[in-house]
Amino acid sequence: MGLARQSICATLGVLLAAVFLPACTPEPGSPVVSVEPMTRHIIQHGGLEREYYVFRPSAYRETANSPVVFFLHGYGGTATGVEAEVAQGLNFYAEQHGYVMVYPQGTWFISEESAAGRQVVTSWNHISDGFDSGPAGPICTADATRYPCPPECGTCGDCGWSACHDDVGFLKSLVQTVTAEFAVDQARVFIGGFSNGAMMANRIACEAAELFAGVALLGGRLEPGFECTPTRKIPLLQVNGGADTTVPHDGSVSSAGYYYASTQAVSDHWNDGAACSAERADWRHPVIANADVQCAASCADTAHASIDCLWPDGDHRWPGTPGIRGSNGYCVSEQQSPGMPEQALCIAPDHAVENWGSALLFAFFDEYRGN
Repeated sequence: MGLARQSICATLGVLLAAVFLPACTPEPGSPVVSVEPMTRHIIQHGGLEREYYVFRPSAYRETANSPVVFFLHGYGGTATGVEAEVAQGLNFYAEQHGYVMVYPQGTWFISEESAAGRQVVTSWNHISDGFDSGPAGPICTADATRYPCPPECGTCGDCGWSACHDDVGFLKSLVQTVTAEFAVDQARVFIGGFSNGAMMANRIACEAAELFAGVALLGGRLEPGFECTPTRKIPLLQVNGGADTTVPHDGSVSSAGYYYASTQAVSDHWNDGAACSAERADWRHPVIANADVQCAASCADTAHASIDCLWPDGDHRWPGTPGIRGSNGYCVSEQQSPGMPEQALCIAPDHAVENWGSALLFAFFDEYRGN
């Protein structure tokens, strides 16, 4: 298993772990904007009770449809942890841009298999890690680190590590539920994720592209040979760290012995068959003007651009997050803590810190919210 869970597995000694509209980010010294708390919700799917959290910005009205983002946590992370720590307060940016945010919780179990003892293991079933070998060959090396297999999954083989539940079906059902119960625009539904959450977003966006206006993959994508072309053309944003050895951006083997498709391969497949899909050009945006990040885009002048950004010095963390925080969301808010009492409580989001990764994410959504 190759996904980061630095705080979960640190004791193992393995690191697991076209123009946009200007984004609204806080100016230095500006007052901190109040962000309303999220609400907790439950749906039934596949015989399981599935949990998710919803943030509604102050601009939300029952009489008007808002754009909505479904955002998926990484391996070992949580629904509330990904909001609080990965992006230093993702709801702060959603408030500025007027987005409803939906944070589903992946399935999880308690593992006794690590050197640290009992650990909370969360994951998404993005399907392609369920094979030791795929269309492009093995997806892990013979000496790859083995990770706990969810007990209900039987055996995960040599290379498997994620859940075996129907997360594609769950997310489809969740989109239907949210668009029916909240005042959101079905034509402006986005999905994104970090790490294993990005892999899950990659999977669902290809299999059910009709549900989404765009997808953002940060720090993760499917295994080689499983790159895909969505069922309809939608825009794609990828952001990855050049120093990420947990899910390397270039398709090389990870520090734990796992392979993931390169961002180039994902981009090439995204608009497969389109004349513009093979053409890549340098790309910049004002929100990353002062950031050390390099981007290229194909099909940039279309409604289905594929944008690939590399943060040269970044490792497996949310882009732009200072190293002193370093968290990938391995925590829960006080609101979610009763259901996951063995998870650590999150550090409170620092809304006064500007984060170019979060700003870029919402700039991307803003550009394509009218598609």
